[in-house]
Amino acid sequence: MSRLRLRSFVAAVLVLAMGLLGSCSSGGGGDLAGGGISGTGVYNGVITSFGSIFVNGVEFNTTGAAITANDTAATEGDLEVGMKVRVEAEGTTARSVTFDPEVIGPVQGIDTVNDRLTVMGQTVLVEGTTILKGFGSILDLVVGDTVVVSGFFDAAGNIRAVYVELKPSVSVVEVKGVVSALDAASRTFVINGLSVDYSGVAELPELRNDAFVEVKGSLSAGTLVAAHIEIEDPVGAALPGNEMAVEGIVTSFTSVYDFKVNGLQVRTTDSTVYENGVREDVGLNVLLEAEGTVDDNGVLLAEKVEFLSHEETEVGIEGAVEGVDLQGSTITIFGIEIAVDSATIFNDESGAQLRSFSLSEISAGDLVEVGGFVDGGRVIAVKVERLDPSEAEYSISGPVDAGSETATSFSILGVQVDVSSPGVSFEDEYGNSITAPDFFAAVDDTKDPGDIVEASGLYQGGVFIADEVEIVRIN
Repeated sequence: MSRLRLRSFVAAVLVLAMGLLGSCSSGGGGDLAGGGISGTGVYNGVITSFGSIFVNGVEFNTTGAAITANDTAATEGDLEVGMKVRVEAEGTTARSVTFDPEVIGPVQGIDTVNDRLTVMGQTVLVEGTTILKGFGSILDLVVGDTVVVSGFFDAAGNIRAVYVELKPSVSVVEVKGVVSALDAASRTFVINGLSVDYSGVAELPELRNDAFVEVKGSLSAGTLVAAHIEIEDPVGAALPGNEMAVEGIVTSFTSVYDFKVNGLQVRTTDSTVYENGVREDVGLNVLLEAEGTVDDNGVLLAEKVEFLSHEETEVGIEGAVEGVDLQGSTITIFGIEIAVDSATIFNDESGAQLRSFSLSEISAGDLVEVGGFVDGGRVIAVKVERLDPSEAEYSISGPVDAGSETATSFSILGVQVDVSSPGVSFEDEYGNSITAPDFFAAVDDTKDPGDIVEASGLYQGGVFIADEVEIVRIN
């Protein structure tokens, strides 16, 4: 079973990188594509750190800001790293911060092979960059547990989770999604397979198929009995002329110059700057962030596009920190230099439980889990999470290096993985047990990037000695 994927790894998540940090701060300096934040803007992204609050690579001062969490007045202390929020700001001063989760309700199904949950009929993808609150992995959940899920919808309507919190049972459940199978006579519709009965809603908006709605109510025999329905804008676009940054998934794709991110129309030009990839990498279900200004038609004219993950080069590392370079903004684990930037989510799950946590709080010897990807030979961290030392289970996951296979070993990110022990267990990408010859026959080390493999075990003398190996993805 893939512990890294079960604990929290994406792809994901996923916020605006402004280049490598020039200091020890995890947040960065608030420099958007237009040359800095100076006017009114709307910023949709994941909270990466606190001090006041870092979103889209920018530190926003929240003093005096109206903060709401799930439609209830809140304080900054009610917010958590990993939550997807919407910030309305004047310069770098936040006027409002809104956290509005995608689903709150009971877990109905747990798929540990594919790292998926079914919550209120919705498919929730739990990835390596997902922040888990109140539990360590989906192995800790049972059917009936109540969770709060914040994330991004993909083109198929699945929720790619950036934050999942285990909660006590709730009397009011809720779900967001697109209306389908609307039946005005029976007063029902469907959201991704979940039946919704709105016969008891007193103040009803003008419903239509394909409308994006938020529904609150109670569950009865698998049907959501609605008490309140609201038609929403999935992003909440800014006014014409305002700055805007939006991170998420390409949900509609016409061309590399014309696509939608979380339903927001984005247009690019030949002068648009791309980071962690090139223009041709834009496509359906790609995770990215676009920033620029909004035109008179509500379209985001992107000055910069940053790719926030590459599935074919996904990386997951759990191990002891060997070195920290504050000036170069890197940490080293297993001899691998890992870059952090203003997009990196920093979360402290050690005994210290630091709320304001960044690279400067990490020391050699700390147990850390990193989720990220490879771009141009450089490992970029999307998430850095410090763990309790008692939870130490060293792992390395990433593309197999081209030409690295021998009869008893292979390499990931330049680290030799020794599988010579007769006790090593092997699994294919479906979680089935296989033999060592089957594994080496399936993994092709002639590719670049190579197939993604995860190994668990020990790191000794510059070699990772595996006791469990799993194929994560065949590229």
